[in-house]
This record gives sequence, structure tokens and C-alpha cells, in this order.
Amino acid sequence: MIKLLHLADLHIGIENYGRIDPATGLHTRLLDYLARLDEAIDLGLEEEVDLVLIAGDIYKNRTPNPTHQREFARRIRRLSGAGVPVFILTGNHDISPSIGRAHSVEIFGTLGVEGVTVADRPKLHRIDTRSGPVQIIAVPWVTRHSLMTREELRLASFGEIEAELRKRLDAFIENTADRLDRDIPAILTLHGTLDGAQVGAERSITLGQDLTLSRSVVSHAAIDYVALGHIHKHQSLGEHPPIVYPGSIERIDFGERQEDKGCVLVELSKAATRWQFHKLAARPFISIDVDVRRSSDPQGRVSHALGRHNVEDAVVRVEVKATQEQTTTLHEETIRAELEAAGAFVIAAIVIDVERETRGRFGDVGRELRDGLTPRRALELYLQAKHTDPDRMSVLLTAADELLAQE
Repeated sequence: MIKLLHLADLHIGIENYGRIDPATGLHTRLLDYLARLDEAIDLGLEEEVDLVLIAGDIYKNRTPNPTHQREFARRIRRLSGAGVPVFILTGNHDISPSIGRAHSVEIFGTLGVEGVTVADRPKLHRIDTRSGPVQIIAVPWVTRHSLMTREELRLASFGEIEAELRKRLDAFIENTADRLDRDIPAILTLHGTLDGAQVGAERSITLGQDLTLSRSVVSHAAIDYVALGHIHKHQSLGEHPPIVYPGSIERIDFGERQEDKGCVLVELSKAATRWQFHKLAARPFISIDVDVRRSSDPQGRVSHALGRHNVEDAVVRVEVKATQEQTTTLHEETIRAELEAAGAFVIAAIVIDVERETRGRFGDVGRELRDGLTPRRALELYLQAKHTDPDRMSVLLTAADELLAQE
């Protein structure tokens, strides 16, 4: 039996809903992601795993800054120092932004870091562990240019290209699985989407068009475990063999507020592979919606609603539905003070939702523009003015943060 720690979608560097930590100089949300990774590594070392497999998306984007690279390298060094091999599959957030440029985790392969394997192309690998060898069929995030020539792409329609990519990947998996040594445990690891998978808020930060593969193609008799990445919601898509998305290790936004975040421990064997999901202590995201339109005491109604939630160390947003007349008795600063007193980590937004406020909100944009409005704040005010659904607004603001971070 070989013990495996299966992780995916670390997204180191996402820094929404936080602030700079004065003690370290690092962003508090970066510290959250690193703490979750440390927690998973602690679990793996305590369980004496033989191999750590990271199924893609190490960083928040394809061009991580040196601080993010340093912090990830420290964790890899810890595993390497403990004699635990690490297998890193490249995801859509890891691949090179253009032909000829290095991808975000290529440095480990270039330096030949002992015990670290970087899989950036479809290939069969054999990894030796202290409990024996493992075969790994690697299927990283693929692009059209990586599998097809420019001439092939020139005359083909989008549908034809998608069909050809699927055909080539299916053939690679089938042919490679047929060549596996049936006496050695085998893993297929894929960063991408399988049919039937439940997707969520991660759609907002996907850097490319998903290519959906069939579950049947990965359910080969010679494969003992399918280690997936790319979709942030933990889920199992089959048990013969186990087909598992561990999900991301930390919540990105309010769209993931009800999802458990974690990693998977696997007992890999030819006889019967067993696995177990382990929940990590991800930062809570809490959305509080209060309708005071029929209340004679709007502020008291809001206070009562806040008191029903444990907001300690949580990222919190509050949306209050009120009439125009009630706005004079609702005070954002009072709501903010109550949340801070209750120990909220970050107050993401306090929105007083009044139908007749549209004109005034655009007026606020105009005033803030004269005072030096930031692009992100302009978008936030615009979405509020349009009465955008809070979940949708969170997704759009997260996408804006990603784009602005790359400028």
C-alpha cells in the first residue's frame, strides 16, 4: 500500500478581502492560503505519506511574484527534506502566458530539485517512493496550440478543434493505460473538467475555455485512482476507480462560502484503493441578508440579525432591504461597529438596498471620480447601482481583482 496526499488549486497569491499584516508584511489572505497548505502538509507528514500530488493551479495567475514563489518553495523544501516526493501537475493558472516563456513552476524541473517532478505535458511517469513505485499518467491543462500545429488550427472550426483535442487526449489516456504495468499501482491525474462535475464560482477565474472529457475514458481497469484538479468544489465522480476532486484549499469568495475546503488522503493499492477527505480550517465567509421593510425598528432588526451569526474571524457582507423612508434610521457606521466588536476579520460590504437609490448612487460615482475613484471602487458602485445580485457582484469583483493584479 502507498499513502498519497492529494491536493489541488492552491491559488497562492489571491489577496481579496484582506489587508497587510504588520507583523510579517504579507497580505493576510496570502497567510490564509499558506496556513491551509501548511495544515495539509502537517497532515501528510503525520500520516507518513509516501507521495504528495498537487493536481494543478499552484498560484493565482501565470506570473506569480517572487514572494509567492518563495513561500511555495519553502513548503516544497519542507516535503523534500522529509524525504517525501512531490508530483506537480500544471493547471490553467500555471501554464506559460506565451510560447517560448517558462511556466510558473518550471524552475523546479530546471534546477532538478530532488524528489520533485513537474508534469507539464501528457506523459507517463514512474515515481519511486519508500513504499514502492507508482505509475502516474499526467494530463495537465492542455491548450489547442500544445496538441495541434498552426496549420491544423488555421482552417478548422472551433467545434472541430474541440472534437480533435478530445479525440487525441482520449487516445493518449487509453493507449497509455494499456501500457501500464498491472503489478504496480497506477494514478491518472488530470487538471480539467470531467462530465458530470459540479462547477461553482471558480468559473470566474478560469483562464481559458474548459475542455470537458468523459468519465468513461479515465475509468480504465488498470488505473487505481484518478486525482483531479481545477474544480474548487470537493466531489467524487466514481469509485471504480475512485475519481476525486479534492477541491481548493481555501475559499476564494462568497460563491464558495458553503463549501468545505480540504485535501484527500489516499491508500493506494492494486487490491482496493481507499480515500478520505480531510476538511481544512478555511476562512469563513458569511453573508447576512436582512429585510427591514416591514419593521418599525430597522436598526434594531439589523442588530438582531447580526447577533444570530458568529462572525468572529470571518469575511462578512451585509445586505439590508429597506424603504426610502427607513434610510434615515439605518446607519452603516453602526453596523460596521457591531461587526468589528464581534470580531469580524474583514467587512466586505454593507449594502442598503433601496430601489429609489439608483440616481443617487451614480451621483456618488461622480463625486468619487473627482476625488480619485479607483477602478475597482467604480465597478463596485456601478454594480450596487444596478442592484446586482450579491453573489454575482462578488464573482465580478474577484475577476476584476485578478485582472488588476496583472497590470
